[in-house]
Amino acid sequence: MQKQEVAAVTTSERERVLSDVDRDERMVANAAGALDVVRASSATVDDQLAAISARTTEQADETAAVVDDVSGLSATIEEIAARTAEVNDQSERAATEAADGRAAAAETRDVLRDVRDASEAAVEEMATLQSLIDDIATALAGINEIADQTNMLALNASIQAAHADDSAGFAVVADEIEALAMDSQAQAESIDELLEEVGDATERTVDQLERATDEIDRGLAHADTTIGALEDVSDAVERTAAGVGSVDAAVDEQAETSERVTQRVERVAAGVREIDADVETIREARSEQTAMLTEIDEVLASVDAARLDRLAGAPRLSTGFPALDRLCDGGLIEGGRAVVRHDAEAVGDVVARVCASVLGTDWAVSLTPPPTLDRASLEATLSSVDPDFDTPEAERAGESVLDAALRSDRLFVLDAFDNWESGENVFDLRSQSLGAVNRTVDERRDRPLLVVGNIAGEIEVLGEEGARNALYENDDGVLDPRDTVLNLVDDDAVPESFAAFYAGSADQVVRAQQKENDWQVELTSSPSGSTGIERTTVAPTAPVRPRETD
Repeated sequence: MQKQEVAAVTTSERERVLSDVDRDERMVANAAGALDVVRASSATVDDQLAAISARTTEQADETAAVVDDVSGLSATIEEIAARTAEVNDQSERAATEAADGRAAAAETRDVLRDVRDASEAAVEEMATLQSLIDDIATALAGINEIADQTNMLALNASIQAAHADDSAGFAVVADEIEALAMDSQAQAESIDELLEEVGDATERTVDQLERATDEIDRGLAHADTTIGALEDVSDAVERTAAGVGSVDAAVDEQAETSERVTQRVERVAAGVREIDADVETIREARSEQTAMLTEIDEVLASVDAARLDRLAGAPRLSTGFPALDRLCDGGLIEGGRAVVRHDAEAVGDVVARVCASVLGTDWAVSLTPPPTLDRASLEATLSSVDPDFDTPEAERAGESVLDAALRSDRLFVLDAFDNWESGENVFDLRSQSLGAVNRTVDERRDRPLLVVGNIAGEIEVLGEEGARNALYENDDGVLDPRDTVLNLVDDDAVPESFAAFYAGSADQVVRAQQKENDWQVELTSSPSGSTGIERTTVAPTAPVRPRETD
């Protein structure tokens, strides 16, 4: 109860001390941060406008080239249409001529068939003639035989006539018979020679007719093949003519489409030119806005000059790093706001040492740990410093330094990443609101407070939209004039607009980069305007374990 009464008294005193000037200074700091956000966003907008302008210029050139290409394409399409029409006419004529050729070939085939039939008939007649010639030859052989016999009879008659009394008359008859036989034999031989010639001529004629028939058969085969080919040609030409007709129609449609495309591309080109003009107008307005931002910056600097002078001579909180304290003229400004921008998981070691250094003084710490700073790591660092929390020895028996700091309201842990076990003064931000926890911390603490905020943690808990809405809250009634804020900004996890706001509203801005086991710290902003770079060594006091994820 006594502790609650003391807390109530100190709260009342803080409210009286917190004057309107303090609120105004915080509002000015927020305005400066907002101005940096606007400036960063403006730079981004300028870059984007320049990129848009370049793209629109390029697009304008490309659309102009497209118009030229489409115009050329339209001309080509018209030429294709004309040639297609000509091909269509030629295809129709070819179809007609192919049909005529097919009819002529059919007629030729019919004539060849008639000739073949006539040749076959002539061959048959020649065969009959050959048979008759053979019969005549047989008859002539009989005549020759009769003539031979007649000659023999005539010879016998002559012999008989020589013995006869009237041999003269009988001899005459015998001579006549012999002469007749001889003449018959001579005529038969002459006819036989003629028949041989006729037979040879007949055979040659038959051979020629047979060859002619073979040629006619081959001609008929060629005629059939020609007719088939002409039919295929005719069908192909008809299909080609139909296809060409379709192409002709398609080309006409394409010509119309090309004309529509040309008109649309011309409208696009006109739109691109209008966009380019609008971008130029926006850029001119942006130039005016930049000048206005400069004026606002000058006004804010003038209003904030007194606060910066006061902060330049204000007491400092040691960070535990001599190199960093040298950069910051002794450390963190009491009652000021500082930002550490980093991109390394091992920043938890740095935060642990800063907390241990501040807890070694008469200050309390409200800590939102980064994901890599767990209970064991902070315990190891606090044990190396071993601050005295003015607790009875009986109460400290078997109690760790970390537990003593938590129990004595010297340390408050705001767990945003579900990385700490529950316990006294450990608040799970997933189940309690950040505002409610801050009010609880303010009620329990009885001394100045170093607030180690974690912007990535706020985004983790509130979501980006919620964290963005909370940017401009001044924590009225929670922070005392001496309370010091140190915000951690993870460049890999925090949007640039958040980083710009917190850096712009801070009195001291430090960029920390890990270089193997060393850190390079750079002071980029301070009330005195001084900047610089130092290197410092961070010896891990306990293994740093990354936060487990589901």
